[in-house]
Amino acid sequence: MCRYRHHHSLGRRAVIRQLHRWAKRHFSDLKRFKHQKLTDALLVALLLARFVFKQPYRSIWWNMLREDRVGLPSYTQAYMRSVRLLERLEALVSPAKRCAEVIIDSMPLPVCRSKRGKRCKFPGAKWGFGTQGDVYGYKLHAWVTPAGEIVQYLLKPANLHDTTVSYELNRRWPEFGGPKIIGDKGYCCLGYLFPPKKNTRYDNGWRQDRHPKLRKRIETVFSQLVEAQIRSVQTKTLPSLRLRVVLAVLAHNLAQP
Repeated sequence: MCRYRHHHSLGRRAVIRQLHRWAKRHFSDLKRFKHQKLTDALLVALLLARFVFKQPYRSIWWNMLREDRVGLPSYTQAYMRSVRLLERLEALVSPAKRCAEVIIDSMPLPVCRSKRGKRCKFPGAKWGFGTQGDVYGYKLHAWVTPAGEIVQYLLKPANLHDTTVSYELNRRWPEFGGPKIIGDKGYCCLGYLFPPKKNTRYDNGWRQDRHPKLRKRIETVFSQLVEAQIRSVQTKTLPSLRLRVVLAVLAHNLAQP
């Protein structure tokens, strides 16, 4: 994958240039029609750069780009083209790779403020509970390697329990070489490494001198995603939410050393 340094050490053009170099490996860099104003590879690079510079609003980011780049399409046209690339982006974000250990956890993705939950009609959104209280929307369930890379994720309604969604993530367990799955007390079931209770009479494999440090890694990853504006509530449709999540995850993985 393409690697870039932090955004404060590179200018906007340099970041977009490196992201474009990576996108050309997976998307076409040719204009299919005469009226097209940019290629698929350049479009993906411009969308990914928003999360590098932590701009929460897509329309504002696109207007900033249009000031520097003459000939870019409108924001509406760019958004419709990016939705058509959504399935290819989701297939690209989690390729099968061998892992010895993965950390599993979830984070809430609200689609509106809690006081507007009764009036919100976002498709599929449900009431759920997070560490900061009730949330109306979805949850991001992810596998993270000890190095900080997100190897796979699922976007599910917030009312589903973490263990229920983890069984869906485990369907690809053989593709990743059968790694050990490290979770918190919410994953207190067979097949996971989790902190034991005080009255536990058997050894479940948890090591106090090692596994808590690995658990901290996924909390750091989620904090980085929130800092990159993955939790912006400016979302009205499910494809828009899916697009924001997959771009944030891709931008995070590309930044890993």
